Amino acid sequence: MTIKNRFLTSYIGGIVIASISILAILCIVFYVTTGTVPTPKTWYQTFTKQRSLSPEEELAYVELRNIAKTNPDQLLEKGLATDLQKMEKKSLGVVIRHDESILYYSKGLVEKSLVVHFPVFDTNNIETKGTIDNAGRMYRYIKFDFYYSDLSKGSILVLKKENNLLEFFTKWGITISIVIILVSITAMLFLNQLLHRTIIKPLENLGQFMSELRGESLQSKTPALPANTAKEVQQLTANFESMRTTLLASIQEQQNLENNRKELVASISHDLKTPITSIIGYIEGLQEGIADTPAKQEKYLQTIHSKSIALNRLIEELFLYSKLDAEAVPFYFERIQLEKFLVHMSEEFQLDNRDVQFQISVREDIYASIDRMQMNRAINNLFENSLKFKKTDEPLCITLEVTANADMLEIHVMDNGQGIAESQLPYVFDHFYRGEAARTFTTGGSGLGLAIVKQIVEKHQGHVEIQSKLQYGTKVTIILARA
Repeated sequence: MTIKNRFLTSYIGGIVIASISILAILCIVFYVTTGTVPTPKTWYQTFTKQRSLSPEEELAYVELRNIAKTNPDQLLEKGLATDLQKMEKKSLGVVIRHDESILYYSKGLVEKSLVVHFPVFDTNNIETKGTIDNAGRMYRYIKFDFYYSDLSKGSILVLKKENNLLEFFTKWGITISIVIILVSITAMLFLNQLLHRTIIKPLENLGQFMSELRGESLQSKTPALPANTAKEVQQLTANFESMRTTLLASIQEQQNLENNRKELVASISHDLKTPITSIIGYIEGLQEGIADTPAKQEKYLQTIHSKSIALNRLIEELFLYSKLDAEAVPFYFERIQLEKFLVHMSEEFQLDNRDVQFQISVREDIYASIDRMQMNRAINNLFENSLKFKKTDEPLCITLEVTANADMLEIHVMDNGQGIAESQLPYVFDHFYRGEAARTFTTGGSGLGLAIVKQIVEKHQGHVEIQSKLQYGTKVTIILARA
């Protein structure tokens, strides 16, 4: 069943349930009041014939009935009008009939209507009470039928005007019921149309858009909704648009990853092939006797050894980069005093590189939550980069400076090396980027050092920035949360 039909069914069901509930309440009230089970017949009798009389009506009725029984011809006399007027002062109406004509009727009553609606003559006076319509006004009555002395039929009616509410319902009840039903149906159709416009139609449009959404059509935006669309449908459409945007971004990211994978494979192939080709060439030279002196043989072996070390370093860095990229490297964070950490790193680096000078500026009260081993690797990669690209005419000087505020800290690693061209700065953290026109091992780099630095810093919920200018050195800034 469609949503539209479900709404329509719910409306009809609501009207039926409300109607049954009201009818049940009325039946219970009727049963409690009258002690009889309500049926259409009893309902009709209640509203038309079973009206109880007031004491004034009873008294007037008894007086007229006694006259009709003892001296019915007295009712034909005009002198009785004075007594009848006394009864009328009590808001009662009196009608006297002789055969089919009306002898007397109280002021306010309409004779023609009385003739038309006068109750049927009943010799036994079984049905004496009821309700009568007089020119559109409802009156309850008590009746007594008798015979005049000439055996002509006679009747007396004592009437009391019904209250306005009861008269209204008695006269207009069916019309009101029909109007209520028509209004309910109209309201139901209006609400159904409103729901179709604000819920069903937008959902149908969204469903059609979803069924057509594939491939390049993902670029299409979700159809705009009318201003009066239901809030839930707007939220659903917004969620779908968010999902479409996320899916599109995911596809784009997947394409980027695929391009990166192809680039990575090409880079690995190139960087592995270069040292391996060199090693094979020198080994063949030894095998073919090209190195015919001990000095040449020693030179060949040293070259093979250095190329093998470079190749092994490349494989290790590639393995580490892959593990970091796959989040397969565990990180163990601890609160560390940066001054001692950086001093220890600089001293350790100077053991193998005594010509490198360090200047360290950091306060003793600055701490950071870091993985000691991985951060050591990252900063050491920066030291190695500075060493590879140092100037040939002056010693390398590396400056370590830490600045901090209440929440964050910055570790600045600055050198006086060759620097990096401004056009190359956006790419230095990409894997296998070395900024050289030809990809060689002239500097001994793998192109993964700064990419590994970036990954390690990001695993610390931080980020890294670089500033550089040719012949004026390089400044790398690691930004971390303060512990």
